[in-house]
Amino acid sequence: MDSIGIIETMSGSDPKSGPLVEGLAILVCATQRSGSTLLCELLKGTEVAGVPDEFFEALRSSGLPRQPREYFRSPDMEDIANRLAPTEQGRPEQPGEFAGWFDYAVHRGTTPNGVFSSKLMWNYFDDFRARVRELTGMENLTFNQALDRIFPNLRIVFVRRRDKVSQAVSLWRAIQTQKWREAEDLSTQSPQATYDYRAIKFLVDELHRWDANWEDWFHATGREPVRVIYEEFVGARASTLGRVLDALGIPPRELASNGNGPMRRQADDVSQDWVEQFRQEDLDRIG
Repeated sequence: MDSIGIIETMSGSDPKSGPLVEGLAILVCATQRSGSTLLCELLKGTEVAGVPDEFFEALRSSGLPRQPREYFRSPDMEDIANRLAPTEQGRPEQPGEFAGWFDYAVHRGTTPNGVFSSKLMWNYFDDFRARVRELTGMENLTFNQALDRIFPNLRIVFVRRRDKVSQAVSLWRAIQTQKWREAEDLSTQSPQATYDYRAIKFLVDELHRWDANWEDWFHATGREPVRVIYEEFVGARASTLGRVLDALGIPPRELASNGNGPMRRQADDVSQDWVEQFRQEDLDRIG
């Protein structure tokens, strides 16, 4: 099935019934620095599993992805937030704008076999829920009813990282440097990242909370995801990818070579030193 024409209305040509993604739809649910980008790049490379980019990461309040200070909105963390890059005001999303973006996202995120995919993080999932209910024909439905109507063939992939300290260290470094991939911004000087126990501790707790929120949503809606654990996945990429495709019912094929190559891990000696320092400091504070 060609991606053109993937979005149809719920009842033929009646535009009031809302969008419908007829083929298989995949939402890769995760938290930042969990290995989801690596999995999504591998899924893209198959050319049969959609194009799972973060189409919905811009916040409604600014039209921009979450900025450094917005990770630390707790009053107790104000001093840490104030050390980070100032928040750009952006432009709030206007009523009705999401419909056009959603149409674009589905066309951009769909491979020629009709499979759509996107990546979602918990800390902008509330915005996604509100936006979906603003789409034509969804106003009187709950979010989950609307999701089922738009994506009648929806499957969930959940990427999780067990080692929350390492994940939080990686996230804290990325928040400070705004360098989210190894190959990003090679021509520009990134801000210096510094160790901070309280910032890492806060992010550890947030990551646990976000994972728990995903699990609560899966349970409440009866959506059993295809589960991918970073620590098991990172050393067995091909077999994990094959398992995910099989669970999604996507016929395997020889992987396309798109020239991107494998992504490198961003963890280095600094990250490992911070992990060890945090764990020792955490024990000292508990004791």
